[in-house]
Amino acid sequence: MREHDANAVEAKSRLAVAFAAEEARGFRLFLQVRLGTLTLVGLWLVFENPLRMAAFFLVYVVGFAAIGLVPVLLRRHDRWRPWHAYLLALCDAALLTTAILAPNPLDDTPNPLPQRFAFGNDVYFYLFIVGATFSYSPRLVWWTGVASALCWSIGALIVYTSPGAYTLWTHEAWLALSPARRVEIVGDPYLVNVGRWGRQVVMLLLTSWGLAVFVWRVRALVEHQALAERARTNLARYFSANLVDDLAATDLPLATTTSQDCAILFADVVAFTTFAASRSAEAVIGFLRDFHGRMERAVFDHDGTLDKYIGDGVMATFGTPRRGRQDATNALRCANAMVASVREWNAERLAAGEPPVRIGVGVHYGPVVLGDIGGPHRFEFAVVGDSVNVASRLERLTRLLHADVVASEALVTAVRREGGADELLASLRPAPDQTLRGRDGRPLGLWQLVPPPALTSAAATADRV
Repeated sequence: MREHDANAVEAKSRLAVAFAAEEARGFRLFLQVRLGTLTLVGLWLVFENPLRMAAFFLVYVVGFAAIGLVPVLLRRHDRWRPWHAYLLALCDAALLTTAILAPNPLDDTPNPLPQRFAFGNDVYFYLFIVGATFSYSPRLVWWTGVASALCWSIGALIVYTSPGAYTLWTHEAWLALSPARRVEIVGDPYLVNVGRWGRQVVMLLLTSWGLAVFVWRVRALVEHQALAERARTNLARYFSANLVDDLAATDLPLATTTSQDCAILFADVVAFTTFAASRSAEAVIGFLRDFHGRMERAVFDHDGTLDKYIGDGVMATFGTPRRGRQDATNALRCANAMVASVREWNAERLAAGEPPVRIGVGVHYGPVVLGDIGGPHRFEFAVVGDSVNVASRLERLTRLLHADVVASEALVTAVRREGGADELLASLRPAPDQTLRGRDGRPLGLWQLVPPPALTSAAATADRV
């Protein structure tokens, strides 16, 4: 269990690195969006105000553009730190509050400070809250809303303490006024509407909180999808496609150690050591890739599990991690398919002037123990037991018996029990019983598949390769 937990932590760490890289791209993307938005805002300011008055606000537009450039420049010089993003969000909020409330020296119209507070320009804060979502950081989104509410509240306090400003703190004070007085103070430029300020702050906080939860949800979905895809990719290395989706949807499907019957298959290239000694390293690796690719397809096409590659050999199991109704039959069909695939490969090799290849396949059926094995840093799904040793020794017996496939009596019996096709069993013939090392002298009943006569000479040649 600890191995799985460590693996999950490692995967999440890689996701954190990926999100950090995506955050950097998000800042660059937001800079482009920010500059585009500021351009539109600048055009609107010029349209809404006389040019000489708009010039004052355009200075702030340039200031916002400069703040947006800071993350990109710091990252380019490798000086960016996570806390910089929070500081810049605070700078945005403070600069926007100043732009809204600071008197415009180019404007001759008398606008008392409380009146500028009531113009409704607080809506620009939402642009920065939305922009924070490009960081994929829920905390930064929430902080941007908090910084906006904080700076706007400080601005409200400054407005309230300005000369001539006043407010009605309670609803009862409002009700105590005469209707005529209510109409009068609603348009009073020195009135500070506390209720409006409260609604503005609440909406800033609620909007940022909602967007922060949304970003968190998006991150969680991406993380879940990435972990699921990683699990599916890892499972696809070992199991056939019909099992991958089922196993990927299960938490820790291989964590439990179990004992069960299954079919075990070993396939190996005959005389590979001699072949490899006369070839370059590149040629040997290319040969193994071709061979393993063919064996892998045969295993997965017959609902098998690719247990491992052992040099030039392949170990596969049928009925793991979950048993099926045709495990022994699938194993025998896979053995025949492997031999047929190598025959097709030999035709291509002979046409290219390369010597033919012969393989030996051993297949057995019996009880095994399966589960995860390994140390704290690396583990793998494994199938162990006497049945595995028997299948391995049957593969070695193919040399002695000059057969492409050697199957145990236990496997043939299991095929019959599964209702195996007659033509499948008809391709086998009895072989002399053998006493395998480590089995207390007990003879083992065997069956073998012999290549057609037309391929006998090619097989003999392959034995010498």
